[in-house]
Amino acid sequence: MKLFKTIFYLFITLTSLSSYSQVITRKTIKIDKIKSLIETANHDTIKIKLLKQWADIAFLTDTDEDLRLQKEIINICEINLANNLENKTEKWFKEEQWIALDHIGSIYLYDYEKTKEALKYYIPSAEILEQLNHLNSSSITYDIIGNIYQDLENYKLANIYYQKRIKIDDKINIQYSIQLKADSIELAYERENRIKQEELTKEANILNEKKEKVIFMFEVGVIVAIIFLIIVIVFLIIVYYQWKKTRSQNKIIETQHKQLDESHREITDSINYAKNIQDALMTSTVYLQDVLPKSFILFRPKDVVSGDYYWVYKTPNNNIYFTVADCTGHGVPGAFMSMIGTSLLNENIIEKKVNNPGEVLDNMREKIIDSLNDKNSSRETRDGMDIALCKINFEKLTLEYAGANNPLVHIRNGEINHIKANYQPVALTVGEKKPFTNHKIKLKKGDMIYIYSDGYADQFGGEKGKKYMVTKFRKFLAYISPLDVKEQKKKLDQEFDSWKGEHDQIDDVCVMGVRV
Repeated sequence: MKLFKTIFYLFITLTSLSSYSQVITRKTIKIDKIKSLIETANHDTIKIKLLKQWADIAFLTDTDEDLRLQKEIINICEINLANNLENKTEKWFKEEQWIALDHIGSIYLYDYEKTKEALKYYIPSAEILEQLNHLNSSSITYDIIGNIYQDLENYKLANIYYQKRIKIDDKINIQYSIQLKADSIELAYERENRIKQEELTKEANILNEKKEKVIFMFEVGVIVAIIFLIIVIVFLIIVYYQWKKTRSQNKIIETQHKQLDESHREITDSINYAKNIQDALMTSTVYLQDVLPKSFILFRPKDVVSGDYYWVYKTPNNNIYFTVADCTGHGVPGAFMSMIGTSLLNENIIEKKVNNPGEVLDNMREKIIDSLNDKNSSRETRDGMDIALCKINFEKLTLEYAGANNPLVHIRNGEINHIKANYQPVALTVGEKKPFTNHKIKLKKGDMIYIYSDGYADQFGGEKGKKYMVTKFRKFLAYISPLDVKEQKKKLDQEFDSWKGEHDQIDDVCVMGVRV
């Protein structure tokens, strides 16, 4: 018996839910249809009629929506009344405006109990009624306004509106005024009863909606729980098979990772060893400061090992050779070429005692071509270096310079003297091989000599991410040239970091400065 009752109640509940859903659906469909008609309406009179239909639907269930729609009707009426209309059309819009104002006033007065807000709509409503000569309605409205002010204990304004009502009543016969008052009281009574009935109906509807919502949420909860359970089961199955697959793959990855770590360690060790060799071949800072005490070297490799290198040597007859070179590539390939370069400098200047910088570069070029080119192959290598080689004698105040793509900057009293290099590398080139020019420069005390690779000027940075550029670099050298050489190096370092910012370093950087 209990089971039968349970099934019966469940059936009743589901039937109620279905009926409620149908009502809501019909209401929604009707509102959507009205909205669509409003959007396509070609005249404001049609829009107002449709808005009133919509307001009728909202009247019993949604007071706020009803209020919004009435205000929209007023707005449309005001826009049209601002234009010159025919008397008949103007009267129609005024009547619709009055109806909406009166309805809003009653909502604020009876539904929301906001008497002051109600006055904002009853007063213009009464003024429109007088314009339309609707005496009966005007009398009622002024009476309502007077009653509101009396309730607010504003007896002065209450008396003013009662007097207005009396003036209108004087236009009508006394019997009709008495009957009108009686009708007004009856109307107010009916309105009050209607509002109470509406409130009761609204409360009943709210209770039914809550009940139906609880039932609906329960059913949805059951369905969601079932779906969630199915998803969890499927997920667990997928996770299990994925775990088995991942465990097998992890073993393979772990083995490969160990192999990669070992390879990486071996490569890193090799590179570090190559750096030690490169450092040993390049001139030490101790020797550099001993031979050229008024000099600096800014050396910033892009990688662990560098394709740029510098080299210094002092001969027994007090000639000092110094060079900055930029080999093909950077990193390990460039480092190998730099080792070849330092070896060839040692061979030509120290062993063979070639004392002409241009001739030294000629010899180095021939040696590099012979060493790196297979004479039986048609392949032509471009491996080699750009280099600036100088020979200075402080006693005689003379400087000799030869350059392969790397120029020399000579600054005296802030004026830049740019000595151009030969436009060819120390490597195999297309076309005729020309001897490297040997420049001779007469020096004065206080002069600054700069040689450098292209890494500094080619660095991207600044606000627009552009290259620093050679012209700007030379001007900066002129700017710092009066400073002590240690301070010059510091300024060059700071300027490079400031320009580079968050950009990556793109090439090896090597700058040498020598004070005469």
